[in-house]
Amino acid sequence: MVNKLCVLLVCIIMFSCSDDGVSGEKYEYHFFSNSELTINTIKNSYMKYGVVSEGDKLVFKYYYKAKDEERIADDEYSEFIYFEIDSSLNNFEITDEALTTAKVVLTKSCFCFFQDTPEKNVAPTGIISGEKLSDNQWKITLNVTFYGDENRQFDKVFKLQ
Repeated sequence: MVNKLCVLLVCIIMFSCSDDGVSGEKYEYHFFSNSELTINTIKNSYMKYGVVSEGDKLVFKYYYKAKDEERIADDEYSEFIYFEIDSSLNNFEITDEALTTAKVVLTKSCFCFFQDTPEKNVAPTGIISGEKLSDNQWKITLNVTFYGDENRQFDKVFKLQ
């Protein structure tokens, strides 16, 4: 009888402590000094992506990773938003046409293809504003529509990477 209770107790503990196979969402907000942003395209796709390299600008990076179900193949999803500003600024506001000059880009990363179409291959619209809080922090507010119909919004503090 004691052996059966011990086995039952061990089974209950094992099942209550098991991993459910789901890893949670993740958000990151960083910026890079002495950098520059290059925007690249993908052949036959409207999706663009940013590459950070050495330069004389500040480059901001938003990163989002969706909840992942480990038992489902190819369900991984993440996205990045990049943009750059002049490193001498203490505050800024970028709207509509100036978003292209700031190289604002949203990149979605998943097991999918984004077929190029004229209605999706358009410049972003909206507004990004920022205020320097310290040498290591910026408060950034973003409300931008990418690819004609994909809106992203946040009001966050970005930290120096």
